Amino acid sequence: MKIKLLKIIGIIFGCVAGLVLAGFTIYVILFYPRKAKSFEIITANPTKTVLIATQGSDFKDTFVKTLCDSLKNSSAYIKGIDVKNLAEVNDENWDKILIINSYLVRLNKNVDRFVSRAATPDKILLFITSGGADWQPQPELMVDAIKSASRKQYITNLVNLITIWVGKEGDQKWEPDDYLLTLRFFPRVDVKAACEAIVLERVRYELRYPNLINLINWTGYQFLRLKDIKSALEVFKLNVSLLPDAWNVYYCYGEALLANGDLEAAIKNYLKAVELNPHSKSANNMLKKLGKN
Repeated sequence: MKIKLLKIIGIIFGCVAGLVLAGFTIYVILFYPRKAKSFEIITANPTKTVLIATQGSDFKDTFVKTLCDSLKNSSAYIKGIDVKNLAEVNDENWDKILIINSYLVRLNKNVDRFVSRAATPDKILLFITSGGADWQPQPELMVDAIKSASRKQYITNLVNLITIWVGKEGDQKWEPDDYLLTLRFFPRVDVKAACEAIVLERVRYELRYPNLINLINWTGYQFLRLKDIKSALEVFKLNVSLLPDAWNVYYCYGEALLANGDLEAAIKNYLKAVELNPHSKSANNMLKKLGKN
């Protein structure tokens, strides 16, 4: 009986290990960066030089192609290289340098070394992808940075942001007029200021984003995952002020309050969620878990 039980446990363990290995293999195939092909684009009467140092992947290849199509209208000379070739680059010879790097545990060593030794860091933009949605820059990082999961539906917004960055001259401040994008992609965003700006122009944001409530909630959970509870509270509170009749904004705000240790306020928001939607399983379950239902 004991031997039979051990065999069953061994089979289960083997199946689980096999699934984990298969999942890891699929992840590597889909997301692990490969070597990027070099390229050169010379537009008519180029007035600006742009270097794109990247890694290869389906997402990055599509992103770089879309970006180059956008930059062709800006009279720029564009050169693309693999990040491994950054050691040969003198940053002072370029007007703009975009570095696209998948964040897998740490930054690519070639990227890290180049950014650390750069003489003109104001010319450099670091774009962190894949696991980069959870990447946070160290205080000593001197270059501009954006981050995003490797999802093709984000490419248009990201290309627009970077096109604006390429067109920025000298000491001009790089600041998009869309603070929702700032919240989603800028790791150094002033969350409170961005939320206040969205409130002031709520009509514009509601017209631009029919699914505004979901986008803001997604952003709030992004901060929660990063353990940045203060920012998560600001973002979820923004949704409450924009959509006071939507039950799930109170549920999400309650989650952030609970993570912050504010039990009384969290319960209050879960109760409000149930008041607006008595059939909400998630809100009712949380109240039951907290002994209030």
